[in-house]
Amino acid sequence: MERKNREIQYDYLRVIAVIAIIMVHSIPAQAANDTQQVFSAVLMPVLLSFVGIYFMLSGLFILDHGTENILAFYKNRFRTIVIPFGFYTGIYYFYYNVYLGQEKLGFFPHIKGWFFGWLTETTPMAPHMWFMYVILGLYFCAPFLSRMLKAMTDHELTIFLVMILIIQALFVYLQPLGLLPGEFFQYMIFKGWLIYFVLGYSLKRLYQNSRYFPFLAAGFAGFALTTIQKFFTPAFTPGIHDLAPTMIAMASAVFLFFERYGTVSFPVFTNACGLISRHSYGMYLIHYLVLGQFSAAIIEKTWIRHFYVPKIICLTALTFFISLVIAWLMDETVLKLLKRIPQLIWKQGNDR
Repeated sequence: MERKNREIQYDYLRVIAVIAIIMVHSIPAQAANDTQQVFSAVLMPVLLSFVGIYFMLSGLFILDHGTENILAFYKNRFRTIVIPFGFYTGIYYFYYNVYLGQEKLGFFPHIKGWFFGWLTETTPMAPHMWFMYVILGLYFCAPFLSRMLKAMTDHELTIFLVMILIIQALFVYLQPLGLLPGEFFQYMIFKGWLIYFVLGYSLKRLYQNSRYFPFLAAGFAGFALTTIQKFFTPAFTPGIHDLAPTMIAMASAVFLFFERYGTVSFPVFTNACGLISRHSYGMYLIHYLVLGQFSAAIIEKTWIRHFYVPKIICLTALTFFISLVIAWLMDETVLKLLKRIPQLIWKQGNDR
């Protein structure tokens, strides 16, 4: 749902987040030398902190408002989230199985293949889609989670945050060592990506007007500890880029920085960020296909391919702009029409 009075700090965050995720996928999985390895090891935690920020932005608005009418909330999520998700998985499926595919199938077998691939998280060429299955599960719980958090006092919410942070730390660092039973975490409700989903709402509610320096220090400490762990204990890195407390500290520091200092407007730049932010969902969904099948092919034909950092930057920039164009075109044409279909069906049902 688009907000009438856009809060520009969140537009800035979304733009940086989509750039960060594209750059993550632009960095080669294997480094050719020690210099490249150091560059990747230092940059990757910063970029991947924005995965958590994606969850934080989603939870921030949904948990604060918009879930009062549960049925209306689900209907709106279906239109704005599920329909584009299904549409873009269709693009991936048909590109791989029809455009590149060798086996000739009829229309309906392909429709069945697309649907079951979408349903079972097996859409080809789209490993980044894991995010969508997690966020959909969180959206499903959001109306009830919102009521729970709003019923808490600030003191109770603080205790809740501390509790899930401790649980997450135990899960990341102690369970892989066999020091805690797996059953303890199997039945623990508050774990995993949920921490980020509630974190944006909680940080804004509890610490919006607090001193920023402690969060900044925690963010730098998280970055330092993550980097040290990658260099000195490379064999033990469970959850180092996802759910470790160090990454949570980094994501919190970035989020609160923009919450505190990101409200400065620069007319042309701010308007451009607003445009990109509105289409960032489609950009995220399509970028992996664009990067792997188009941007990489173009860059590999130029002299830039011989230079590690320039290649990463150019891959990121080219993928960003192509993805923006595709997302804008799809949002303003096909998806606009597809989103109207459920509204018409529900309206006809109500008229009867």
